[in-house]
Amino acid sequence: MSMQRRTVLGAALALPALACPAVTRAQGNFPDRPLRVIVPFGAGGPTDVVGRLLTDPVQAAIGQPMVIENRAGAGGNIGTREVARAAPDGHTLVLNAASPLVINQWLYRDMGYDPLTAFAPVSMLTTGPLLVIANPRAPFSTMGELVEYAKRNPGVVNYATAGNGTVPHLATEMFLRAAGIELTNVTYRATPQATQSVLSGETALFFDSPASITHVRSGAVKALAVTTPRRFAPFPEVPTVKESGGPEIAVEAWYGLLAPAGTPADRVARLHDAFATAIKRPEVAQRLAALGFEPVGNRPEEFAVTIRAEAARWGDVIRAANVRIE
Repeated sequence: MSMQRRTVLGAALALPALACPAVTRAQGNFPDRPLRVIVPFGAGGPTDVVGRLLTDPVQAAIGQPMVIENRAGAGGNIGTREVARAAPDGHTLVLNAASPLVINQWLYRDMGYDPLTAFAPVSMLTTGPLLVIANPRAPFSTMGELVEYAKRNPGVVNYATAGNGTVPHLATEMFLRAAGIELTNVTYRATPQATQSVLSGETALFFDSPASITHVRSGAVKALAVTTPRRFAPFPEVPTVKESGGPEIAVEAWYGLLAPAGTPADRVARLHDAFATAIKRPEVAQRLAALGFEPVGNRPEEFAVTIRAEAARWGDVIRAANVRIE
């Protein structure tokens, strides 16, 4: 899909400038110029949303502008590779979703970087479930009804993905294999376009980011389930996949910040303090909750452990599902 469309998420990004407490750790003059934060996906998607919500509080904390740059393409590899090759001085960062860090290595022959060695993890910023949404006119309102309908009509239901090999795509593949059903994949360039396809009725189903709860609350789509084992606190009325009559699956979508490998540890610590403080501010946490995200802000070493564990997990899923990039 070539058209660019911003979702209603854009309206949720206007946060007033927030006065964050100064980071007390002595860090010299770093940063001494604007932070360049690359988002390797299109504007209006969930990764972009997280970055723009953090812009004002991070700027207040570090005393320098924070500039978001969208560098979409190749499943997030293009923007991620740019940061992997940047000077390791802490001024160029990547705010990333899981795919370029733990999934793409199993799908692409050469990404131009090794996600396990090319970066210095700073912090996992947010996490949340995928939210399974359906067009209001779809002939099912629960995951159990979807399974029954698909078994009677194999291949008839179209489901959206925001690129092959993305977390929503692989989560859908996990669900289809566990349920023993066949749906038809329609691939879009980015999350906003995939969401829009469900809104318009072009597709019936999408394992979307939790930010699509705004469309559920407006009545534009219906929520079938969340992909976490337990209900999600920001919208507890939505059942889990199992509670909704489907097979049990467990998938979370997370977003994190990384610097190029070799960035000095004191600068990584300074960045961690600024972003972890910003993500947990009540004003930011409240806005994130409205969009279906939970703040994390964990330590760099904790984020590194998660990246390695998730890479191993998704490698197993991809091999089992025989997913390939054509």
